Amino acid sequence: MTTLADIRTKVRRLTGRPTAQDITNDQIDEYINTFYLYDFPEELRLFHLNQTFSFVTEANVDQYRMADIPVTTNAGADTAINVYYNLQPPAYVAGYRVFWNQDQSEFFGAYPPLAQINQTVQGDGTTGPYAVTFDSTPILQNSLTIGAVDNTASLIAVEDVPTNSSAGTLREVNVLTAVVGSVGYATGAISVTFANAIPAGNEITFTAVPYAAGRPRSILYFGDVLTLRPVPDSSYKVEIQAFIQPTQLLNDAESPELKQWWQYLAYGAAKKIFQDSGDGDGVQGIMPELMNQEMLALRRSIVQQTNERTATIYTGFNGYPYGNYNNQF
Repeated sequence: MTTLADIRTKVRRLTGRPTAQDITNDQIDEYINTFYLYDFPEELRLFHLNQTFSFVTEANVDQYRMADIPVTTNAGADTAINVYYNLQPPAYVAGYRVFWNQDQSEFFGAYPPLAQINQTVQGDGTTGPYAVTFDSTPILQNSLTIGAVDNTASLIAVEDVPTNSSAGTLREVNVLTAVVGSVGYATGAISVTFANAIPAGNEITFTAVPYAAGRPRSILYFGDVLTLRPVPDSSYKVEIQAFIQPTQLLNDAESPELKQWWQYLAYGAAKKIFQDSGDGDGVQGIMPELMNQEMLALRRSIVQQTNERTATIYTGFNGYPYGNYNNQF
């Protein structure tokens, strides 16, 4: 008695809605999965849902959006859905533990993105193309800016848009569809064509941030984006501790990740049904057992975590990897 069909039957009994005329199976399933996918993992940070989030870097790519990183679901297929949440240390790159940051000021204080290269060319009365090649390479993606004043006396600002690890396109700032050139991040070769002519003698300024690639030693997690420093010079496996979102129940024979959770899901779904129907007495009546089921769901994680003792100067490290820790003092 742990399947979706069993949970659904339990919900009907708890809410006093025995037939499809009272509430359909699809409606009950929606309540169950809403509680399971969203309320459940926020209410209970269970040991069973604590897993390792991992991905492989690309050379010369420093930023990775969580929503774009392929992950393997229970079905075994690589997709771009975000099933992980609450990333937290420790984090490792190629097996080496790295610094974990969630504060931009701290991270960029240690790795300031300084625009150290600046080159200019003169307008020649045409729209271009105008080209430069930076001496310091590679250049950081999303760091290139180009500025000029055209023949309408308008200030034109151009930025880069990465297309892959080695190349990108250029576009006018705030003109998202206007592609006006190209950039080679590894070679430093830039070519830009403007919509309007640049008068002869007007300066066109090219500015970018150079960097030295290497094995990343620090990670910034901010705005659901992972930023690595140094910028990777090769493919490295990144591993971060994370909580995984449970997989929704779709078929009658499916069970939750741990079968012991089935009654907790039934009580949680029943609570939501009472709330939506404005039945305050129903909510109050179900709360004591809902809290009891929550404690039972927590018990497995609590027992697991008791295997770890708090380290002091009188105790060895738990799971010490180099022999008997009792002999270390």
